[in-house]
Amino acid sequence: MKITEAKTYLMNIPVKRINDSQYTVTGINLLVLKITTDTGIEGFGYNWHTSEGLGVVKKMFDEYISSRLIGMDPLMRLDINRSLMSTHNFGWDPRLGYNGLGVYISSLVDIALWDILCKVEGVPLYKILGAGSDSVEAYNTDGGWLSWPKEDLVSNAIKLKQSGYKSIKLKVGSQNPIDDYYRVKAVREAIGKDMRLMIDANTKWDLETAVYMSRKLQEFDIYWLEEPLNPDDIYAHAELKKRTNIPIALGESLTSLYSFRDYIVNHAVDIVQVDATKVGGITEWLKVANLSEAFGLNVYPHTNIQQPLHAQLVASVPNGKMVEHVDWLADVWKYPIAPENGYFHLGTIKGAGSEVKEKAIEKYVVDQ
Repeated sequence: MKITEAKTYLMNIPVKRINDSQYTVTGINLLVLKITTDTGIEGFGYNWHTSEGLGVVKKMFDEYISSRLIGMDPLMRLDINRSLMSTHNFGWDPRLGYNGLGVYISSLVDIALWDILCKVEGVPLYKILGAGSDSVEAYNTDGGWLSWPKEDLVSNAIKLKQSGYKSIKLKVGSQNPIDDYYRVKAVREAIGKDMRLMIDANTKWDLETAVYMSRKLQEFDIYWLEEPLNPDDIYAHAELKKRTNIPIALGESLTSLYSFRDYIVNHAVDIVQVDATKVGGITEWLKVANLSEAFGLNVYPHTNIQQPLHAQLVASVPNGKMVEHVDWLADVWKYPIAPENGYFHLGTIKGAGSEVKEKAIEKYVVDQ
């Protein structure tokens, strides 16, 4: 089997306007890769962001990477990855670090290659990986936005509990941190003590604020505090972990196995949120999950749009626990999944869960 074509599609998909502590989101910038083989099998990979800019990644892939894939065996992922890493351009320049453009491209290529393997074998990813279950617990973030008034947070949390969710997440990082206290307090009082409640600061706080707020919010039995600090600052996370009883969750801003290793061995993280689209694809995701297991840490991947992929991965590792749900891109995936009574069910997914509907490409494509 040989690769005959590697074509990208840049899509801009509008979503309802929301805010967290760092961003205002009105759309998803989605870069889709379709790899075609001489057998007719096609594999789909993708990467994404909540702001525009993936056109730069598309340009780099189309001009410098695409031609290197032609003629290669798509089942030899390591061989292909070595070829990408040896490409002479700044995406893989060691002086800049393996991140940014390089890791975005590696991720979408790796996901597409796994999709091809699944289709060759005729089974979905979670069965290729020997999953322990065909269902995964979901938690909901789509309702905890910082732009929502407290009353809407409360009413939405009650609805989510009634629909079967056992876990929800709220955004924190308000201009006045005390506002976060009263928002979290209102939601905890509304949902009671039998539901997990997580909070996410999206890297907003400094160490002083994070220590103060984590101690103040501790009374509400917070299941985890997500991305409290600058993700480059391992030391500050380790210090925070010493000073709070709330578990520290992070990973969506880390782009390599080695970054996760450094957090783990420095006792700076409790819950690992590795994202296959940000760390180099499925292959690297599995390495991080296995590393985390060896240190007794569980994996709850960052998943705004990638539920059909990440739910399969979580089901396939012993320390995979829950998958985040935000109600975006349901009309884009060819094999979408949505929680039922608080769980994702994987039986309808094919391949890596990364294939995009042709009609969605036609509808949302912005640059060809």
